[in-house]
Amino acid sequence: MARRKQNSEAHEEHADETWLIPYSDLLTLLLALFIVLFASSSLDKGKAAQMEYAMAAAFNAIPAEQMNGTVLSFLDEAKELDLGEGVGLGSDSKGAVLDIADVTLFEQGEARIKPEGVRILKRIAPLLGSTRYKRFRIVVEGHTDDIQISTPLYPSNWELSAARAAAVVKEFIKAGLVPDRFQAIGMADIAPKYPNRDLNDTPIPENRVKNRRIAIHVEM
Repeated sequence: MARRKQNSEAHEEHADETWLIPYSDLLTLLLALFIVLFASSSLDKGKAAQMEYAMAAAFNAIPAEQMNGTVLSFLDEAKELDLGEGVGLGSDSKGAVLDIADVTLFEQGEARIKPEGVRILKRIAPLLGSTRYKRFRIVVEGHTDDIQISTPLYPSNWELSAARAAAVVKEFIKAGLVPDRFQAIGMADIAPKYPNRDLNDTPIPENRVKNRRIAIHVEM
């Protein structure tokens, strides 16, 4: 008797797409790893804060209102403060920049902030401390012109510019901002916005006035 051949029914195969979930998690972890490696290459408090934010953002742990701050929105809000002619607003590759003329903040050759300057910094402080921007690092630079100073307290422009930058940072901290967000740097006359002298080495007084300033960098 011939053995009857059994017909097996063909089964339709469906692609198993459950692998997509762990794959997306793997990509997220790789992104976080690259952020850690980048920040660790030159780790400081500012980089650590940026790394913490990036990690939190990757895992959706940051409220939406903290992710809305941009350079343009910061500058728009700064304009609304009406800080006066002594404060200039701009931007660079790292974020927003507020330039404050030294005559607005200090007496000549001094690092103590004038009452008028204190009022301006107090108006800026709430913007820097707002939820939209409080994850950003703040670098305060002191700049002088090329006229060299030499006093018992400030032997050179380096000491004067550093003391002025530190004074501004201290004023912001007094206003309630977190110290770890700040860095104070004395630049002396090495980074002028405009030439202090023309091609004939003749001083340009109006440019010297513009170069004497405090630059507040809000690094996004």
